[in-house]
Amino acid sequence: MRWLRSLFSRTAAETPAPSAAAPSASVAAAPPSGWDSWRALLPEGPLAVALDLSLEPAVPDPARPRLLRVAYPLASPGPDGLPGAAEGEALARIEDALSAAFAAAGATYAGRLTLAGARQHLFYAPASLVADGPLAAAGGELAGYQVTVEAGEDPGWSGWRDELLPPPRTRRWLEDRREIEALARRGEPIALARPVDHQASFATAAAREAFTAEAVALGFAPAGRRDDAPPPSPFAVDLRRDDLVTLGHIHGVSWSLCGLAARHGGSYDGWEPAGG
Repeated sequence: MRWLRSLFSRTAAETPAPSAAAPSASVAAAPPSGWDSWRALLPEGPLAVALDLSLEPAVPDPARPRLLRVAYPLASPGPDGLPGAAEGEALARIEDALSAAFAAAGATYAGRLTLAGARQHLFYAPASLVADGPLAAAGGELAGYQVTVEAGEDPGWSGWRDELLPPPRTRRWLEDRREIEALARRGEPIALARPVDHQASFATAAAREAFTAEAVALGFAPAGRRDDAPPPSPFAVDLRRDDLVTLGHIHGVSWSLCGLAARHGGSYDGWEPAGG
């Protein structure tokens, strides 16, 4: 996880500002893995979160009901309470050491939070695991930091859900960005309007048709319907419209469809270039 060293070494002013269509939380460049990051502004200052989204299909993990929070004050936080560039290498070594040590003890590293000059790493562990062994194994990388551990039962992984997962609009932004980055890796143009397919699903056929009628009024055309999508929303529809796939534009489109689907009791399931 050496990519983590640079995620939050910038100040908030150096983080690219989202466009008018973007969520209120800003996001750093996505890593080529299941990890991602997001930020939000709290009364205490900017909150920076990194988490392993590849864990989501298996959350909660019944074999790891114990939440261990490894926390410490930053040595030299910036005025915004986030790490400065000078501390980035030390924090990367700490993260690598903690991740390896807790993994060896059977724990899963879920993510981290940084706020107001302090950092927490969240590990989900077997019920019998205590932090003493992994902390000892992390050894000298923790030198100079006053590390504390808070342990508690969290079989439903509420810490993951309530503290690490981004709010809905930020999550939609992350997913839109990942899709655009995948297009860029394939060498596909993103600055030209092209047909884009959007998917949504509903509990009833009537809800699907009401949603579709409103979407048609916005310029979308139905490209297909299915009645065998996964429950509890088996009635799905594909919509198509020509749009730019730049992040600011397509995020505005996808978020508006999220709201429209929600008003009809359904869910917006994502987008892709037509024929993709």
